[in-house]
Amino acid sequence: AEAEAEAEAEAEAEAEAEAGDDLHAPPMISPTFPASLGKLTTLRYLSLTHNGLQGPIPRSVLKLPNLEIFDVQDNDLEGRFPTFQSEGLRVLDISKNRFHGPLYKDVFGHPEIGTTTAPYLKSLVKLDISHNGFNGTIPLDGPSGFYDSARKYDDSMGNLIYFDLGFNLFSGTIPNNLGTFESLQGLFLEHNRLVGTIPKSLFRGAGEGSHPLPLNQIFLELNSLSGTLNDGLASLPSLKELYVDGNKLTGEVPEALCNMNLNQAFVNDPGAGCASISCPPNSASREGIAPCTPCPDDAGFHRYLGQHEPQCNLGMSEVQILDLFFQKTHGMDWLDVAYRWEPGSSPCERKGIACNDEGQVMKIELPSLGLRGELPPELGSLSKLEVLDLPNNDLTGLLPSDLRFVPLKVLDISGSKLQGVVPPLLCIKEGVNGNGIGPPGYDFGLLWACENIACPKGTYSKIGRAMIPENEGEDGILCEQCYDNPATFFLGRTHCSDINIGGLHIRTDAVGRGFIKSVPVIVVVALMGLFSRYKLSRKKSSANLPPATSEDADIDVEDNDDTQINRSLSTQLWSSSPLEEEEDEHSDDDWTAAYSEAGHDRNVKMLELSKGKPGLPEVT
Repeated sequence: AEAEAEAEAEAEAEAEAEAGDDLHAPPMISPTFPASLGKLTTLRYLSLTHNGLQGPIPRSVLKLPNLEIFDVQDNDLEGRFPTFQSEGLRVLDISKNRFHGPLYKDVFGHPEIGTTTAPYLKSLVKLDISHNGFNGTIPLDGPSGFYDSARKYDDSMGNLIYFDLGFNLFSGTIPNNLGTFESLQGLFLEHNRLVGTIPKSLFRGAGEGSHPLPLNQIFLELNSLSGTLNDGLASLPSLKELYVDGNKLTGEVPEALCNMNLNQAFVNDPGAGCASISCPPNSASREGIAPCTPCPDDAGFHRYLGQHEPQCNLGMSEVQILDLFFQKTHGMDWLDVAYRWEPGSSPCERKGIACNDEGQVMKIELPSLGLRGELPPELGSLSKLEVLDLPNNDLTGLLPSDLRFVPLKVLDISGSKLQGVVPPLLCIKEGVNGNGIGPPGYDFGLLWACENIACPKGTYSKIGRAMIPENEGEDGILCEQCYDNPATFFLGRTHCSDINIGGLHIRTDAVGRGFIKSVPVIVVVALMGLFSRYKLSRKKSSANLPPATSEDADIDVEDNDDTQINRSLSTQLWSSSPLEEEEDEHSDDDWTAAYSEAGHDRNVKMLELSKGKPGLPEVT
């Protein structure tokens, strides 16, 4: 009995100890984001990092009115870019999650919607959305990112210090409007699909009274940026780190930048000089910066600054380039077996290839053969290539800017699934599809235009690009607006899948998603359009005019409520982009309301804002 009592006492002690341990153990966090946190209306600081949270951010949390720091980095959260109600938000960190899709047009202010930045972003000091799946362009004052130098930027994110969009799928150019972020110290856009040049606004600023930004870190590596490095970057007084390796920049690193002893936190070699920023052309380096190995006989293979090539290469022959092209575009699956090239065979013997008298490739013509995959940038090394004719295939990825190095006269990628934008340096290449060549007095903006290479996303023409007329007085071909969903993503569209009811353009995907709910509205819209056309034709026939056409239906004959139709409203309803439809989910966030200054002078403890370039991984 005594032994049993001791055993029971020990069991009770162990149970009490376990209970005590449970009381002091950290609470288990649900795999989903706790929506109950939205009840804490006075909450200012919310950090739920490294917790494996899944799903979307609850709407109740987005509505917290006093939130100042929101940090959920390194979870498994998903959804579109979140819109908050708090106008005092200082830190927004959603990095290392699974958020996706384009950024809303009106996040930073957009001329099509309004120039006012979203109130919950105006007081931001840190914005980090890196390591996600965001795509599309960076919507700073329009898809192209070009700014109006005469405009005052009173509504810009003037407090922003840290801006990180790295490791996403952003395409297009780096917006000039970054120059309006007058407090910006860290700019991180690495590992995206950005093209074009590095904007001068980074060291000049933008708008009235502009001045160099206080940038000390600029990470732009591993994009497809082109052009040269501007020595104006040396005028940034606080610059300590500048990473531009892994792009398609040419020329040399300006001496003024070389003398700034940049990137020492990573290179750790004060004597590296220019190589601390980028290895010169005709050299090899694993990371694109020091140490660099000279490659004097690489036949132009290392033509860019800071190429990520671990060793020197003797270059690629035309045979090797065509074999690579065949592999990258899944040549064994091409629709016509006669075009399936034998690896290593002479270029001139391959169907679809034409050569000059010296046996060099001049033409690649492979229309409607089911090519899929990405175009290899090595095509830019075919020094005599004049025709690249690849219409009506399933090519994906980006249009290589390397094509600017070859003497192209014809470039046709129409009807494919290429994304992004036409590389700006290719847009100013003379002679490609007649670019820059036209009759006297022709509009300069149409004479030199990216549309002459391929219609941009959201537009189309019957040939997938614009065409300059040969003679004065003749009509050319322009790219026109497209409303169907696929056109918002691809270059070189040759048609749109719109429906026309009563003179209105209706997106087929919008009808497909909500057909049952939309049937009554479609009928009403169709009847309104037909009724308008009927009344218009009656009026015209009474005046001995020919019957009304579909274009005539859009004309208001007289100021009469019976005949007027709010065409723009109806068109907007049916032709809104998928992005705008997503915005409807957040319709109760009034970003056009007067901005409150609350939160600007609050003394909030800030998070660490510095970022380091990751070191080299260990190699076994």
